Amino acid sequence: MTDRSCEQIRDMLVDYADGELSGPDAQGVTEHLAGCPQCRKTLDGLKRSLDLAKAIWLDNLQGSRSAPAAVRHLFIGRWTKRFALAAGILIIIGAVLTLRLLRWSSDQTPSYAQIERQVTHAAAAARLLAATQILAQCEGTESVVEQQYRHILAHYADTPVAAAIRNGKDLRFGEIHND
Repeated sequence: MTDRSCEQIRDMLVDYADGELSGPDAQGVTEHLAGCPQCRKTLDGLKRSLDLAKAIWLDNLQGSRSAPAAVRHLFIGRWTKRFALAAGILIIIGAVLTLRLLRWSSDQTPSYAQIERQVTHAAAAARLLAATQILAQCEGTESVVEQQYRHILAHYADTPVAAAIRNGKDLRFGEIHND
């Protein structure tokens, strides 16, 4: 498949993973995925990220009697700040990646696919951190939050988010623990 076709398909992958694409669009994505291992890999990573965020959320709701009240409290007035901060982190990640790319010599110019993989990987780490920090606001979730920090450090070690966690920086979501 051509890069342009892959680019168009990748723009639809989130809706495809959520089952929200119309019949013809869903069929087009399915056909493309059958012949494009890179787009399948991107979809698999997206599904894993969505499944992990869902599992964290469900685990938190099942593990805490006060979670429903905590969830209501989080989403009344404060959710806008949380998403704005997550967007800010993504912008910073994009800027860091751009600066890294500008420093490379012309013979080491990365392909579009390499850049997209780096951005997708860093964005997944930022989304997971945002979900983890929202969970940290609920009572009784300390062990789950700790596990998620360790997961980010283990699976997203090369991202700016993991570097910030290792350095103990306050990302304005809550306290970061370094054990």
